Amino acid sequence: MGDSIGLLVHPRRDSQDLVALICEWATGHGKAVRGMEEARELLPRHIVTVPDDALAEGTWLVIAAGGDGTILRGLKLAHPYGVPVLGVNLGRLAFLAEVQYDDLAASLDAIDRGDFRLEDRATMRVTGDVEDRVAFNDAALTRVAGHGPAALAVEVEGEVFGRYTADALVIATPTGSTGYSFSAGGPIVSPRHSGLLVTPVAPHAAFDRAVFLHPDETLRVHVLERSAPVLLEVDGQRSAELSVGDCVQFCVGERPAQVMRLHPEGFYERARRKLQIADSSELAPRAHPEAV
Repeated sequence: MGDSIGLLVHPRRDSQDLVALICEWATGHGKAVRGMEEARELLPRHIVTVPDDALAEGTWLVIAAGGDGTILRGLKLAHPYGVPVLGVNLGRLAFLAEVQYDDLAASLDAIDRGDFRLEDRATMRVTGDVEDRVAFNDAALTRVAGHGPAALAVEVEGEVFGRYTADALVIATPTGSTGYSFSAGGPIVSPRHSGLLVTPVAPHAAFDRAVFLHPDETLRVHVLERSAPVLLEVDGQRSAELSVGDCVQFCVGERPAQVMRLHPEGFYERARRKLQIADSSELAPRAHPEAV
């Protein structure tokens, strides 16, 4: 292991105790902590701060503390350097978080013992008539309100699969299947998969099902005539405004991101708990079993 940790904290969450705990652990184990210049006021004076794109350079781990947005940002900063990310929940849902704040001290000790594993997560390249981007969760092509629906053609491997008028079209990685895509009625996909999940949102068509693509297949989405202006958002951040004739291409990235896993709890138990998946009422345990 290296001797430096990158620390990313949510700017509006109370992280003082968390930062102090991480710094104390790092000092006791001969490791330095670096933070981001924009968070200078949230960090102790002895922590060196760097520009955000240098946070992961030369580190062996990035700790991202906050909600899913903060953890996604940590993945974005760590990915170019091949550094894993440990998500710490300071939010409410934080599906991507591996650790709750109350468990952080024990988790750091487990890391020191080498009691962890690294898990690959597929990424998505977004190219075409937009600036090249890498997504870790999803991209959404959304109509601009007040201009009617988006009119989009979905093309896979050079063949048109379908044309939609809809409120939006969500293209998600397996990791992102539990986000916007799930809210739109898409399936839950194991993060161990590598591929793209395409889910229409409120389509004005009989076919309203999600489609899951092979990792080698390339997706192109064309903005058709009579379409409202379309906004492209990547991992929840506005990326571009598209107009008729524009095309955006999506494919699985060449290199996956890595997250650090510490707990034996599997993906499906986590999905059940965090998405509050309930059993059918007929199968729920009876509060008062009938007398025999």
